[in-house]
Amino acid sequence: MYLTIKVNMLFLGLFLLLNTNLSLDISKNDANIEMSSDYCEKGKVQRFGGLDCYISGPSHSETAIVLITDVFGFAPSHSREIADKVAAAGYYTVVPDFFRGDPYQHGAHLTPWLKKHAPEEGIKDAIPIIEALKARGITKIGVAGFCWGGKVAADLSKYPYVEATVLLHPTYTTTEDIQGDKVPISILGGEKDTYCKPELVKEFENVLKSKPKVDSFVKIVPGVDHGWTLRYNSSEFALKKAAESHNDMLDWFEMHLRY
Repeated sequence: MYLTIKVNMLFLGLFLLLNTNLSLDISKNDANIEMSSDYCEKGKVQRFGGLDCYISGPSHSETAIVLITDVFGFAPSHSREIADKVAAAGYYTVVPDFFRGDPYQHGAHLTPWLKKHAPEEGIKDAIPIIEALKARGITKIGVAGFCWGGKVAADLSKYPYVEATVLLHPTYTTTEDIQGDKVPISILGGEKDTYCKPELVKEFENVLKSKPKVDSFVKIVPGVDHGWTLRYNSSEFALKKAAESHNDMLDWFEMHLRY
């Protein structure tokens, strides 16, 4: 496991050297708008598994979902609204602050930030969250990774940490990561995504087709750009596509965690 992390870090280092002025621009998607400030959160932030986490849902539930956010982190945003939606389906839902209060700031250079918060290192913080869930009596765990979080979710899925996984517009995720997957996995990509391109999502699908013993579902959502499930605005189209993908995610967890 740690050899794999070191190899992946070498690839990330090369990527950063070749992209020294890289910044993350999702403004063209018209989707980088936070949820309205009048949203009433159902959960609360508390210390869990060594990190601050937004936690929502029934405390007596024996099934849990860990939501791993994009680079913008777990601060009040659609991530908490989605967590409450997942919690309303009966899951104990946890959104960890993997960035420890240091999320990426829109418009800043991404390279220096990624050096501090490499997605390949995320699994080291994710494992204590999984262990804390099991310690409280959780028997089945699902993980959903958005953008940056897709890589962390994919890494968790290579080992017996979770029972089901959903990747939503995952960046930094490779075909080798998908090849290593050992649990039921759903991958949602966007037709217009330039960070996790449809061609790459198709490669993921081909890898999974070669692994018939692992249940999988791959979908390229028409008309959407990167981040459509998490960084959506209030337009009818954006809300509809985000809701459809959230439902796809919940359906996958329902199928593999409830039965």
